[in-house]
Amino acid sequence: MIRAFYKENIIKCLAAVFTYGLNNGMSPKSIEEHITSSTFINDLENNEFDIDLSPERCVTEVYKCQHNPKIDISFKGLFLSESYLNLFFFFNRSFEYLFLYWPLSLFVEKYQIYHEMDFSNIKSDFIKEVDKTPLLKKLSTDRGIKISEISRLTGISVNTLETYCRGDKYIYSAANDTIFKLSKLFGVKENIFISNLAVYLDRSIYLFDKSNQDYRNYLAFFFANYYDLRINEKEFVYKPNENCFMDKRSGLKIIIVSHENDELSVSQLKDLADEKTYLIVFDFGHYYHSLEDYAYLKEINCVEVMLITQEDVFIIKKWVAREITDTINRSLIIRAKIASGAK
Repeated sequence: MIRAFYKENIIKCLAAVFTYGLNNGMSPKSIEEHITSSTFINDLENNEFDIDLSPERCVTEVYKCQHNPKIDISFKGLFLSESYLNLFFFFNRSFEYLFLYWPLSLFVEKYQIYHEMDFSNIKSDFIKEVDKTPLLKKLSTDRGIKISEISRLTGISVNTLETYCRGDKYIYSAANDTIFKLSKLFGVKENIFISNLAVYLDRSIYLFDKSNQDYRNYLAFFFANYYDLRINEKEFVYKPNENCFMDKRSGLKIIIVSHENDELSVSQLKDLADEKTYLIVFDFGHYYHSLEDYAYLKEINCVEVMLITQEDVFIIKKWVAREITDTINRSLIIRAKIASGAK
């Protein structure tokens, strides 16, 4: 199943956990430790989630309460939950990793909780924090353990450890026994040294396998159908031999492509699409670093170009100064206007 559909449930559970800890005077560090050691977070990091888990039961499990407490989720708890979970979903890193670079105390200090903030700001700031210090160096500094001492306690050579401190790409390829020794020394889970937890990116669901092209097409069509009511009003029928959806009455067709699978050039996309084509770019294979990566889609002459990523939905217009008109909120506004008959 596509567990990302349960994201709202997960947000409520984590928000209740933050709220309970803050309301009961726990220190930020104590809240972090309860969260990272909980079954709730372990399940999330293992790509699992109990869909029947209530916020109250989650709090009971995380803090080992005697009875299910009644939780009135605070705005601060909700803000923290959405912020950390968005980082978790976007970067696919463990909560220990997130708290290491962005401890709860510093996060609250940096952002005004009651100020509405675009997640892109939080994401960019987090990237800057990570870029400052490689993982092993960050752990050793925070724990106050010198490289020579790490070497003595683990048996890993100083040269190897210094290499790990030069860049995370080296430690991500380290042997399992090395990772085991470092995790035990620092008292962290081994998955902090994994570059990507692949959170909610089950390849059997998001269809990176070319043999699953039909299923991928249907999944993309489902999302596009939701965000653009014009598609919903037509009677599109899937044509597997032509790898597209067709509406006989209007002559419109929907073509779905994927960066991960198709690797089509701009000229190839131009050949595929025409003035009666909806082009859906289904890019769940990786997160983008910049929307500039998709600027080329402006050149495609078709009814509409819709870009669907792990996080957002974009409508891309041709020959305009702004390459991306807006995010998912704009799509919903357009959809609502069409439904009401407004122009």
